[in-house]
Amino acid sequence: MSDAYSHFLHRHNFAVWAAARAAQRGFAPTAVIKNALEASGLPNAVEQTDTWPKDHAAFDDFHRQHCRRIMESLETASVPAVTYGRAAKVVAVYLKSMIVVGPHWAMPFARLVHPPIDRILLRNVASDKRLPRAVREACKKVNWTKLSEDQYFQLIAGFRHDGLDKPAFWMLERYWSVALD
Repeated sequence: MSDAYSHFLHRHNFAVWAAARAAQRGFAPTAVIKNALEASGLPNAVEQTDTWPKDHAAFDDFHRQHCRRIMESLETASVPAVTYGRAAKVVAVYLKSMIVVGPHWAMPFARLVHPPIDRILLRNVASDKRLPRAVREACKKVNWTKLSEDQYFQLIAGFRHDGLDKPAFWMLERYWSVALD
């Protein structure tokens, strides 16, 4: 990441704040989450547009790599109750801020980014009778703050199976509302 204050760094600072606020309820201070996010290498990966994942398998590997590094950094900082679900929320909100609602929203990478998984989104997916029963039932049982890596990717696979990642995964956020937070 560049040392000079740039538009990228300005967006990065906002994205860090948004990600920390979205994941931190009783979890960790913003500065600790910022350090973990930066230690994960995610900001540098976002800045290197030529290395962005091009399909969902590559994105999932990218996601795992950065979430695991975030978790390691948080654990090193003695943050209690570190889970994949919390790290995934940090990554999702950061990528939403930097890519999905940023200048690269029309890029293939933006269509692959997992939406932030939280109680509001899960509850609203679970209550939509138009969706397959299996995905609704799965969402009823999920506590996003306690998701393991395997549980997280089972949920993502269920969303993909039912086409909820099409035409872009961020569109699943039609089930989320800031007014319900």
